[in-house]
Amino acid sequence: MPIPSIDSIVVSPASQVVARPVEWLWPGRLAFGKLSIFDGDPELGKSMVALDLCARLSTGRPFPDGSPSPGILPSIYLNAEDGPEDTIVARLRALGADLERVFVLNCKQQLLNSQLSFPAHLDFLNRALADTGARYLVVDPIVAFLDPSVLYGSDQSIRRALYPLSLLADRHRCASTMVRHLNKKPAAPALYRGGGSIGFLAACRSGWLFARQPRDPFAPPPAAGAAAVKRCVMAQLKNNLASLQPSLAYELSARDNSVELSWLGPCQLTADQLLARPYKTFLPGNKLAQEFLNAFLADGPRTTRDIWDAAQEFNLLPYTLQRVRKVLEIRSKTKWREGAKLTYWLLRNQTLPGADPVDPESDLEPWLAPLRKQYPTTPLDDDV
Repeated sequence: MPIPSIDSIVVSPASQVVARPVEWLWPGRLAFGKLSIFDGDPELGKSMVALDLCARLSTGRPFPDGSPSPGILPSIYLNAEDGPEDTIVARLRALGADLERVFVLNCKQQLLNSQLSFPAHLDFLNRALADTGARYLVVDPIVAFLDPSVLYGSDQSIRRALYPLSLLADRHRCASTMVRHLNKKPAAPALYRGGGSIGFLAACRSGWLFARQPRDPFAPPPAAGAAAVKRCVMAQLKNNLASLQPSLAYELSARDNSVELSWLGPCQLTADQLLARPYKTFLPGNKLAQEFLNAFLADGPRTTRDIWDAAQEFNLLPYTLQRVRKVLEIRSKTKWREGAKLTYWLLRNQTLPGADPVDPESDLEPWLAPLRKQYPTTPLDDDV
């Protein structure tokens, strides 16, 4: 893609500009010819959602919110973290993609010192978009594809690097999504949580946050042995071309060494709410601890390990839990299972199934010591 000379740049009256309406890839969310960005922590589905969009476009299926597809369209998915042979293609196949219409980067013959980067290799991307007719482009993660000379935290440097990419997207009427991780500033508003310069988000016409849905502290705990499931939300960060779009919830399920994506529909949570401290509440610590323990133990006794792990999500301190435990008259019982000592907390009227008999006079220390290392105690195992 040749760089225009300064002599070719002119100004003209606005009356000579031919107006055209915004054209949407995903109505209200991703526009043709524009940049967008997916922000979020690792392993929360940014890449899976991008692949799901590629898969839907390849077959003309509706979008996750039910919006109609613009038609059967090809996509280009550039990824610098996952291998096409063992990860990307398998995920596309599981998502129902027509693999002939999703193009991926094949770096088998690429030398380490000739890594694809932008804006230096825009000519390559220009040819790829022209040859494939792709109408959706994903760059995942964007930082892996920036020229070494681009300063990640500099607003000026990022804007100058992304402007040619936006021109290329406009030339090919291709919606382009960049994927980015969050920074380590938990107190910042959602708009400022993306890694690097704010110029990334500023250059985009829409931005989306991918985050875990806060866990309800009063919901029943997951059943033992249940499949690992992450419930997450896609929420709007900014949108210069449309009104506020509803957040969408989805689940990521780990099954047979793979990940499944399931969309759950609209969600009321905003981007700022998703990044707030877990279960942010104005309840006093004692009140929150009371409601947490009553809910967590409602279905039966739980080990102190289970209680402590769950309590940390809500920033409950050990001495607060111990104090509230006495107020609620929660009893502590010990049970031996396969030679390991487990401590359970029980609400009033709850009972603990029979424990293995233990002879207190037996000298068990020689074989208990390794088990103590394998099953460490928690701050809740000792009364205060």
